[in-house]
Amino acid sequence: MWYCAHAIFYFEFKHEEQDSYLVHENVYLIQATDEKIAMKKAIEIAKENEDLSEDDHLELNEKPVRYLFSGIRKLITVSNYNKEDKDVIESGIEATYSELEVDNLDQVKELSKGSFVEVLYRE
Repeated sequence: MWYCAHAIFYFEFKHEEQDSYLVHENVYLIQATDEKIAMKKAIEIAKENEDLSEDDHLELNEKPVRYLFSGIRKLITVSNYNKEDKDVIESGIEATYSELEVDNLDQVKELSKGSFVEVLYRE
């Protein structure tokens, strides 16, 4: 079975306080026999992608940062339309989804264009 793991990462300044955090949601495709094993694999992969290095090569706004794994936000079973071979990933399947809420149709259209809009991230 295939899963999509939504891993949350954030940037933390090394040498000063911060009043907001830049967050990334990275989605990993995981093959596992069940959800428990998929979650374990997802956490292992995400932890490998942290950047905890002590040199100051990673910067945000010209300030040294760490790139830290916060947790797996959700684990989604990949819809698989190939009923004969469930291990085959094909073009066009739904790998993952997110559920958002906005205040009006104009915001829906702006979001569709890739514009910045205020959203409620539901799932």
